[in-house]
Amino acid sequence: MTEVVAGSLASELDRLLTRAVDRRRGVHHGLLAVADVGGSWIWRGAHGAADPDGTPSSVDTRYAVASVTKLYTTVVVMRLIEQGAITLEDRIVELLPADMTDGLHVLDGVDHTSSITVEHLLSHTSGLPDYYEEAPPGGRSPQTRLLAGEDAPVPFGEVLRLVRDELAPHFAPQPVDAAERRATYTDTNFQLLGAVVEAVTGRRLRTVFDETLFGPLQLDDTSSYPQRPRSGAAAEPQAAVWAGKIVLEPEGALTHQVADGGIISTLADQVRFLSAVVGGEVFDDPGTWQQLHRRVNRVFFPIDYGLGVMRYAPPRWMSPLFAIPPIVGHSGSTASWLFHCPQLRIVTAGTFNVAQPPLPFRFLPRVLRAVARTDLST
Repeated sequence: MTEVVAGSLASELDRLLTRAVDRRRGVHHGLLAVADVGGSWIWRGAHGAADPDGTPSSVDTRYAVASVTKLYTTVVVMRLIEQGAITLEDRIVELLPADMTDGLHVLDGVDHTSSITVEHLLSHTSGLPDYYEEAPPGGRSPQTRLLAGEDAPVPFGEVLRLVRDELAPHFAPQPVDAAERRATYTDTNFQLLGAVVEAVTGRRLRTVFDETLFGPLQLDDTSSYPQRPRSGAAAEPQAAVWAGKIVLEPEGALTHQVADGGIISTLADQVRFLSAVVGGEVFDDPGTWQQLHRRVNRVFFPIDYGLGVMRYAPPRWMSPLFAIPPIVGHSGSTASWLFHCPQLRIVTAGTFNVAQPPLPFRFLPRVLRAVARTDLST
């Protein structure tokens, strides 16, 4: 039976969350959950105003998880691999129609599209440009438009057009057996993975999420925007996202970011999802979760990327007074996160809903230290 943890840990987590919100410019609220991966205890906290009207945030506030969505897409892809429907070595030109893949990766006059595999997409080693963060010549990226307070919907057809006609690849798809591989984080990879899932299953990705994850795991407050969750709550997130003083308007963007950023959820559902993945409820093979982070490549210091998951294991010099234990999971551009810490046997979820992607990696070491210093065996 899950118990809400109390005592010194609860007090310290509450203090850390309150301080993180009150002392950081532009941060209006924060949500935090920390739980034993086995389900024996959980702590959830909320602090600050959820929206510009001053509505108090709560532990049940639904929020956009942003790129944490990529964990869900990864889990769906790996389930298809376990079932034999696809393999990591499958080339996207064999899985997707030619009108999607023709000329998608042309570097220095050479078309490398036929070399791109499922593994390249999951590991961000395809070399493809990022339709979301990169701007075409003389234009503005969808991310720039969104942070300026505009909506920035990019339908999949437009993703393909931008990548094919206006953005340049970074490098050729990396040899999978190379000792070191270049990796560049790009949302384009996961847009293509979503297309692969739909092509292989014959179903919309939103439907696959609902039928294979949201329903079976009873994630009743989780949905892929603009669908409503099973709880009957509104499709829209209850927590606003800020970029400085600007409140973002992401409805159109969320609608088209099904595979790379479109899920809305709660703290409890996020914890439940990752606990189930780590605990063996989702994959047939217990080794599948380990496979996702067995081999990693550097994407941006000090974050490495495996197959659809981030691994944060900063060197000791970054935290001389506390050896930060490695965590595996994903973060999002809205300062959202969902991570598993094997050493402490916990999962943690949360968000600050601001356009400050590094914020979780400044905050989470304090959370990990608080858990590490607490005796939860009694």
